[in-house]
Amino acid sequence: MTQATDNPLPAYARVLGWAGLLPFIGLPLAILLDPHHAVLWGEIMASYALAIICFLVGVWWGIALIRRSVAALVLSNAVVIVAFFGHVLLTVESFLLLCALLFPGTVIIERRLRLFRPQPAYYARLRMLLTVVATASLLIAAYGV
Repeated sequence: MTQATDNPLPAYARVLGWAGLLPFIGLPLAILLDPHHAVLWGEIMASYALAIICFLVGVWWGIALIRRSVAALVLSNAVVIVAFFGHVLLTVESFLLLCALLFPGTVIIERRLRLFRPQPAYYARLRMLLTVVATASLLIAAYGV
């Protein structure tokens, strides 16, 4: 990698990344500590997970349009369609489990598509760490719903 891709993680990226995890950490706690409202907390978590998945693959569009990658556009749409219909048609528990597959799945896609190779190393590390925490949180939430 070049020096440009090995720069340290910008503070704003760290703050925003960790802030985005707050619902992934707080909602499973709410599910476990407030079992009377576990389904409500699970539904909120499911909606948040859907929003974040759409955000993550929505970013692919900007990159794909600039670099003219049809594969990334199609994959982005496929992930959103699977997530959306999963949210609508599955139980909360099943959807949380689906998201626990989709989050690492999007990382795998980003690692395999040449389109994403110019990502800064700090982004790849941050993305992996955030994905691990979010995925673990989704599994805990699915268990508690």
